[in-house]
Amino acid sequence: MNRGQICVCDAVHVIVREKQRYAMLFQSVVLPCQYQTASIQTPVVQWWYKSYCRDRTRESFTLPETLGMQASELGPESHLDCSDNSRTIRVVASAQGSSLTLAEHYKGRDITIINKADLRIGELQWGDSGVYFCKVVIADDLEGKNEAQLELLVLGTYTLHFHQNKNITHD
Repeated sequence: MNRGQICVCDAVHVIVREKQRYAMLFQSVVLPCQYQTASIQTPVVQWWYKSYCRDRTRESFTLPETLGMQASELGPESHLDCSDNSRTIRVVASAQGSSLTLAEHYKGRDITIINKADLRIGELQWGDSGVYFCKVVIADDLEGKNEAQLELLVLGTYTLHFHQNKNITHD
């Protein structure tokens, strides 16, 4: 199937149109997820979180010349290329119909699943940066592509101040 095409098929098909999303610290964000299925059963929609292999927020504060190597030497997705046992993986939320369950780590936060499968996170925190997986489980529709992922990078106002002030010289 070509990118951007809609699946007209019997199997479940999960789509995340954006591969990366940038959002500001303490603001809210909606991570979009759509799915198609021929099933009439109510699906379970789950959002999972995986931390980056390396801290991308810290990388944004570091000048490439201070790394000892250029970012291009690391590869375009080296922050994603590591084994799962070397990073944090956890469920964020799970919904079926109007029933929503937040994982223990996220209880007390303004997080919900809206529009059938979109994840809304209110008041982003630094630790929210990472890779998010939208997974749709339907009991009578086990074939097809039942998950898709996108990256979320939380940015703060310090990033802007840092980049504006990095060329200041002191006399």
